Amino acid sequence: MSFAPADYAALLSKLSELGDPKYKAFNESLIPGTSTAYGVRVPALRDMARSIVKSGPEEFLRVSRTASYEEIMLRGMVIAGMKLPLSERLPLIEGFLPLIDNWAVCDTFCSSLKLRSTAEKQLMWRLIEPLFSDPREFYARFALVMFLGHFVEPDYIGPGLNRIEALTQEQYYVRMAAAWAVSVCYVKFPAETLALLERQVLPKFTQNKSIQKIRESYRVSREDKDMLVQYKL
Repeated sequence: MSFAPADYAALLSKLSELGDPKYKAFNESLIPGTSTAYGVRVPALRDMARSIVKSGPEEFLRVSRTASYEEIMLRGMVIAGMKLPLSERLPLIEGFLPLIDNWAVCDTFCSSLKLRSTAEKQLMWRLIEPLFSDPREFYARFALVMFLGHFVEPDYIGPGLNRIEALTQEQYYVRMAAAWAVSVCYVKFPAETLALLERQVLPKFTQNKSIQKIRESYRVSREDKDMLVQYKL
């Protein structure tokens, strides 16, 4: 696939064909302040991205635009799916970060990225570690969602919880991602995560939302759920 301007125009026509006005309205209700141009569901975008990755991802990235929510989503999925070592995709990933302006693009991009080796994990950790303290809302959220999706494991649980404890950002989507991350950490590493909650050093919103999310989990015992209530602020 060449992805000349005419090819990209055909892709936009395909997005229009796949669009669902009812889904568009529903999706926009979940993403405050975001207008979706077409209303294309994520599975359909993933199918399109897989086809692009097979046929010409570099050409697509050269001509693709960021004029709509769906075009941004599609660009992120293609970057995530490219059959290149992470070391070669890191500049593309870093270049995508300024395009993230809502939780849906952030979280979909994070879940689409795959880390195929210990070396790739180390490279990604070096990228996201300074972003935990970034004042830009979705840079910090990117770090948190990457952590909870890819790094809640023995080598990173300590550094990750330390980074969450050190957060100073007050933006809603950072605090929500921090609480989500703490809840995932508790399921997999309850002792380490409980030690953080016991100290009650997280901001009130993050502390209480973390406990709420843990208590909503089907993977946490009733005894633990009842015990955690005492650490609410």
